[in-house]
Amino acid sequence: MPEFPGDPENIAFDTPVPDALSRQPRKKERLDLSRQLRMDRELVVAHLFVADDAGPARPITNGRHHKPTGRHYMIKAGFRSSPWESMEGEYPFMQLSEVATAVHRFLAQPHRLEMQVVGSAKRWVYFPDARIEVDRPFGEMLLNGVPFDQAVAEWRPHMADGATMVVLVEVKTDNDRRADESDYKAKLTLAREVYHRLGWGFVTVRQSDIAMHDIAYSVREIGLDHDTSVDAEDVRIAAECAAAPYADLGTLVRELGGRPIGMAKAAALHVRRVVHIGLDNHLRPDTRVRLVGDGKDLFGVMRR
Repeated sequence: MPEFPGDPENIAFDTPVPDALSRQPRKKERLDLSRQLRMDRELVVAHLFVADDAGPARPITNGRHHKPTGRHYMIKAGFRSSPWESMEGEYPFMQLSEVATAVHRFLAQPHRLEMQVVGSAKRWVYFPDARIEVDRPFGEMLLNGVPFDQAVAEWRPHMADGATMVVLVEVKTDNDRRADESDYKAKLTLAREVYHRLGWGFVTVRQSDIAMHDIAYSVREIGLDHDTSVDAEDVRIAAECAAAPYADLGTLVRELGGRPIGMAKAAALHVRRVVHIGLDNHLRPDTRVRLVGDGKDLFGVMRR
């Protein structure tokens, strides 16, 4: 077994990885983190690689797969298109994340995580499906087992506490053949422990967790107008209209110019987290609209 500096029972979190176990980034990658961790009485070496352009670490191609793949343009991905490879899993998760007020930022395929237990030749390579930055209480809801769509539907701006957290997400469809494979389960368990040591959450989102049910109409309609251009004047109007405790959607749409442009702008301001539109009322005129924070330019609305 390789020699390690110091007492193996008390290895510091930032102890460098021995040269013999180090890994090199691939083309268009950079090493973001290399750590020697102690978990469950075993020494684990973890390397985390990210893309040079801060985008997805694994482009999706379907040359060998007989299934649809695509890209979904997202405001919360930094005005990038995010790759997906499952219409029943990753794609609806992206749609829901874009409209979820508690989700601040989104990145698909955020990194490549390589893990190895010292003394074992086996090496696990894991690509999480997404990295989301969310309001901390929302992230805690997910970690406590609340389905993703339920957490999105129940979320209100007053539930935020001003802090955010990072959550890594594995999206699983009902027909995922890996679900019962022991190696796959072991890889996810090890990844969960690595992320925990880094201060990140890790959740598995199942197909049933993104079914949306009662909020599907609102998510779809808001998502269709997510890239509508808005400016500082629209932000000012929305902030004044949705002042405490709340406004109704009909009034906001009228103040923003009436339908259809007023509704499109309201949707864009919701996605950019300037206002929160209730998702459980099918966007009727009496749907409640609340201010998020102080209505400031939270997500680049003045740059588009």
